[in-house]
Amino acid sequence: MAQMKKVELAKNMDPEKLKVMEWTEGKKKNIRALICSLHAIIWTGCKWQECGMHQLVQPHDVKKMYRKACLAVHPDKCTGTEHESLAKLIFMELNDAYSEFENDESQQQIFK
Repeated sequence: MAQMKKVELAKNMDPEKLKVMEWTEGKKKNIRALICSLHAIIWTGCKWQECGMHQLVQPHDVKKMYRKACLAVHPDKCTGTEHESLAKLIFMELNDAYSEFENDESQQQIFK
């Protein structure tokens, strides 16, 4: 049933939005999960080095990697390229997830 729903969405949805939706699926605005899986959605030539969950244990580590991720996919760096709309979508998801992280003490203390 879920597969049929995805197929139906794919017919009517922008392919980049669908790609971002699949990337965020099951991550519930979890900034750690989004950063760890960012390599799966970015384009070739993007200056992003894959990172693991072990690099995101402390809140200051999350902040550092979040900033690196934002620099890598910032829409202003992609203006006029074929990746501009995808960069905007990824950037918005990262910002939303980081805002959630900052406002949710339980996410910051997850490994304590």
